[in-house]
Amino acid sequence: MEHIQWDFVLGVGLFLFLLSTIMFEYMDKVLAGFISITLLLILGVISPSEIIPMLDFNTLFLLAAMMMLVEVTKESQLLSWMNIKIIRTTKGNPLMLFFLFGLITFFLSTFLANATTMMVLVPLTIAITRGMGLDPKPYLIAEIVFSDVGGALTLVGDPTNVMIGSANNFSFMDFLKNMSIPIFSVLFIVIIFLAWKYWHVVKPIKADLPKLFMNNLLMEKINYDFAFKAFDKKFAFITSVILAITVFFFVFGLGDIPLSGIAMLGCLLMLIFLQKYVKTHVMLERVDWHMLLFFAALFIHIGVLEKVGALHPISEFIATHATTSLELSLMVLWFIGLMSAFIENIPLVAMMIPVLQDVIGSGVISGNTTIVWYALSMGSCLGGNGSLIGSSANMVVAHLSEKNGVKISFWEYFKVGYVVTIMSLVICSVYLLFVA
Repeated sequence: MEHIQWDFVLGVGLFLFLLSTIMFEYMDKVLAGFISITLLLILGVISPSEIIPMLDFNTLFLLAAMMMLVEVTKESQLLSWMNIKIIRTTKGNPLMLFFLFGLITFFLSTFLANATTMMVLVPLTIAITRGMGLDPKPYLIAEIVFSDVGGALTLVGDPTNVMIGSANNFSFMDFLKNMSIPIFSVLFIVIIFLAWKYWHVVKPIKADLPKLFMNNLLMEKINYDFAFKAFDKKFAFITSVILAITVFFFVFGLGDIPLSGIAMLGCLLMLIFLQKYVKTHVMLERVDWHMLLFFAALFIHIGVLEKVGALHPISEFIATHATTSLELSLMVLWFIGLMSAFIENIPLVAMMIPVLQDVIGSGVISGNTTIVWYALSMGSCLGGNGSLIGSSANMVVAHLSEKNGVKISFWEYFKVGYVVTIMSLVICSVYLLFVA
């Protein structure tokens, strides 16, 4: 009994150690993860043979494949070309620019990594808004919000969705069908709220002819500058075709092949048809191995928590406070949503997946328990809008903006972001009331 108690203390203590490094960043999170795993092995809490079953390889392979696909797409300058073409349609209208930047961010984030999307959009946003004499901050804050909202829509839009889908064998279309109504509702309300909030910046200037003329000159200059960059149309065309094929099979499936296999197939097609432009070793270098190792360490820690029985008290608490799928969904939505504003959502979701599997599997929850998993996705993704540390995309925008001379403070964003989070959770709660 005493040995089991020590296993419990070590398992929980080292998980909290990892969580604290994520929150306060006093040590690299991958280093912290492997320090604690080493201690767990040395102290006999787990054995080497137990580690492999704890890893979710479907999630790891899907994330690795999506990283390669996104990086090659970025290398082809397809995203930059698309943004330039769309932005030209604004004709110098600040409100149209605001809506287009928001929608571009939203739709790119449904398939591409949010951080990568922001790396392309942020410098472009700052250059255009400054050239038009506008404050870039409202546009950048809106892009943060729309990237997190867009990431919630699809199974590959956010790493937490990948984890949830993998744990429940959800298909791409399962996710899209169940998330479309709440996420598009959030998008509609939030874009109106942000336009109202920043109306003094984004209001149309059609009556100001000199300003319109200068804005159109700026658009032409950006387009001209881009035209002289190394943009290979064949490279971009092949990339877009392979991406389209991959997305097609994401949506409609490919037999019994999982999403990770379809994503890997897309990578293989790129390796075969883009050898002239991208080498295999370059694609492998573009994989964020740091993030994948962090995920691996996290899976092992959650496996340890399960083994030592640390998740059972949480399961018991939930089971005694929720008896229907609606009660459980609302509890998960608001708890994860509010916590994700300040704690990285990946470890929260990783911890909640086995807890919810235990509660649902016990049979104490009545009703449509599938919605619980979508509530977990909504909370984890939309909760990230709550603060600048709520998601990786938020931090990337803050960092890149400051590098370009536009500092967005924590409180400046929080006053907008947390309101957006509460609004989003309310909308999702109404949706859950109808589908439960």
